Amino acid sequence: MRAIFFLPDLFLNRWHERAHSLAYRRKLLKVPQVARALALGDPPHITGAAHGGTLNIMRHALLARDAGFDAWVATPSGRDTYGVLAIPGTRYMRYADRKPDDLIMIPDNVSFLTDDVQGPVIVYEQAPHFVRTDFDYRRSNVEIWTDSPFMLDICQRTFPGKQVDIVPNVVDDRMFPFVPQERRTKGLLFAFPRKGPEFIDEAERIYRQRGGSYFHFERLDGLGIQELAIRFREPQVFLASAESEGCALPPQEAMASGIVVVGRSAKGANFSMKHRETAMIAETPEAAVDALFELEDMALCKKISETGYAFIRHCFWFAEPAELWRKMRARYSS
Repeated sequence: MRAIFFLPDLFLNRWHERAHSLAYRRKLLKVPQVARALALGDPPHITGAAHGGTLNIMRHALLARDAGFDAWVATPSGRDTYGVLAIPGTRYMRYADRKPDDLIMIPDNVSFLTDDVQGPVIVYEQAPHFVRTDFDYRRSNVEIWTDSPFMLDICQRTFPGKQVDIVPNVVDDRMFPFVPQERRTKGLLFAFPRKGPEFIDEAERIYRQRGGSYFHFERLDGLGIQELAIRFREPQVFLASAESEGCALPPQEAMASGIVVVGRSAKGANFSMKHRETAMIAETPEAAVDALFELEDMALCKKISETGYAFIRHCFWFAEPAELWRKMRARYSS
C-alpha cells in the first residue's frame, strides 16, 4: 500500500517568513483566512521554513517505508525544495498524483486539505496554534494524531467526540548520538534565537550581571539537520526559550545527544522536561540563570543528561516509532 505524507514546498522568502512570525506573535494563526493566506501563494501551499514538525513528518515517512509501505513525501511541485534542510533519504512525488486508496497524512497547518481526501487520512496535530476545525473531523476515514498530553487536551476540546491518538515523535539517535558531558566543551550553551530571542538575551544579560563566567552563549540559526546534529556533539547545555512549541524536537534531540536542557516548558509542550530529573525547567530568564549557576557542577550535569537520555529513548527510531508503523502496516494489510 502507498502512504503519502503531504508537505508544502519550501520557499525561502524573508517577507513570507516575517509575515508568519508576525501572525504567530499576534496569535492570528488560528484565524482560517490568515492561515490560508500564509499557506497559499504562488506556487500554492508554500512554507518559509523547515520546522521541527516538518522533519518529524519526513522521519515518519521513512519509518513507514521501513515497515513495508510504499512511502513518499508529496509536495505540490513534486521536487526536493528542502535540500540540506531535509531528512536524508526522503523521496518526493507530486501531491496531485495521489490515488483514492492511498493513505494520506496531512499536517496541521494545512488541515483544510483533509476534506479533499477520499481514502484514509491522518491529520497530524503537532502545534497548538494550528489546531482548528477547518475540516470535517467527524468523517470515519479521518484519524487525528498528536504528540503530547498537552496537545491531546487541546485536540479533545477542539474535536469533541473524536478519538485522538498520541503517537511518539521520531528522535533519530543515529544522527544525534549520545556524547557524555565530560567529552563536551565545558561551559558551551546553545540557543535558537528564532524561538524567544528576548528570553535568551535577558538570561545572558542577567547571568553576566550576576558575575557568571562559566557558560558561553552561542546562538544557532539556519543550520541544516545534518550540520545541527554534528554541532549538538559540543555543548553542555541547550536553552529552551520558546514560549510555545509544536512537537518540540530540539529539546528531545538535545536529550538524546546528552545535552542538559534548561528553560521553558512551553506551556507543557516540552513534555519530556521533568524538573531536576530530565531537565531544569525555568519559565523566566531569572530562573534559567539560577539553573545555570547550579549546572556549573559537573556531577549535576552528568546526572540530568543521563536521566534525560534514558527518558527519551522510547522515541528513538527503532523503539516506539518503528512499532507504530509496523502496526499500521499490519492494519492496512488485513
